[in-house]
Amino acid sequence: MFPVNTMRRKGVYVGIGLLLGLVLIGFWISFVEFDQLLDYLKVVKIPLVVLASLVYISAYFVRSIRWNLLLRSVKKLPIWETWLYSMGGNFINYMIPIRMGEVVKAWFVKKNYQQPIVSVLPSIFIDKTFDTIGIFFVILMLPFVTIKLSGAMVVLLSLLSVVFFLSLLVVFLAAFHKAMIEKILYFMFRWLPPKVNSKINEFTSMFIKGLNVFEHHWSILLYATLLTALGILLDGFYFFLLFRAFGNQLPFALILIGYTLINLSYALPQPPAQLGSNEWMMIIIFSIGFGLTSNAAGAIMAFAHILTALIMSVIGIAAISHSGINIIQLIFKGDNLYDQ
Repeated sequence: MFPVNTMRRKGVYVGIGLLLGLVLIGFWISFVEFDQLLDYLKVVKIPLVVLASLVYISAYFVRSIRWNLLLRSVKKLPIWETWLYSMGGNFINYMIPIRMGEVVKAWFVKKNYQQPIVSVLPSIFIDKTFDTIGIFFVILMLPFVTIKLSGAMVVLLSLLSVVFFLSLLVVFLAAFHKAMIEKILYFMFRWLPPKVNSKINEFTSMFIKGLNVFEHHWSILLYATLLTALGILLDGFYFFLLFRAFGNQLPFALILIGYTLINLSYALPQPPAQLGSNEWMMIIIFSIGFGLTSNAAGAIMAFAHILTALIMSVIGIAAISHSGINIIQLIFKGDNLYDQ
């Protein structure tokens, strides 16, 4: 089991995140005119919302195909299983934003297919690295659209670029310079007690070996990149349909850039359920950057936040029930998932 103080620390992080989210929501409510926001919500076209929901789910399904592809060098799983494991892990990440969901995905594979967690985690890390490719789509499209790059957007783009390049660097070194990255990681942890250090070094070696998924299989890189592009387009189309459901005619290219930036911001620390952070990202990107009124942007994001929370919760809970319902108990007890 994890030490009690470790679990308390995690609880403190979640509590602080929740408090921050409530503060952000409070500021956001003071920024928009609530009566006008409700007026926008009254004109929503439900058929477009239903279609948008299906596209939203499809985007996650495409990403689960990508993870399935990356996982095949370790274990071949049915695609629908990787989709359920992904949705269950995403739900955990959504409710407890300390990236526990990534370990949960690997734990599902271990529980149902007797595959060590450490052998599954590299595919999850690479899968998440591909998600950050969206920053390049944004940068490539910027010269072709008219937007105002506010200071907040410049900071956001810079932070996301750093996250992408660091992730890409680890994958690159693992693929071409395994010895170098092993030495770096060994050096970082050499101060630990010999017994702990030995276990970490063993874990590091297995992890780096798993990262080398593209060696002699460069077609996987191509397919994973194409699936990433399709997922990003589906994300943009989902948000585009929501804009149309509210009667807003903002061009698809702007909506695609804006929603990609919102999605990429999840790589940064977030309150539970992105409470408040989504709403302010919408203001920073679509109001300050794209000229949408704060009330229109607020109405769309408030509705989208509730809609995605409902979809994520229903599918996530169903996925966990199928994949391993006792994971909830293990997380709250603080048990070490690697040993379960």
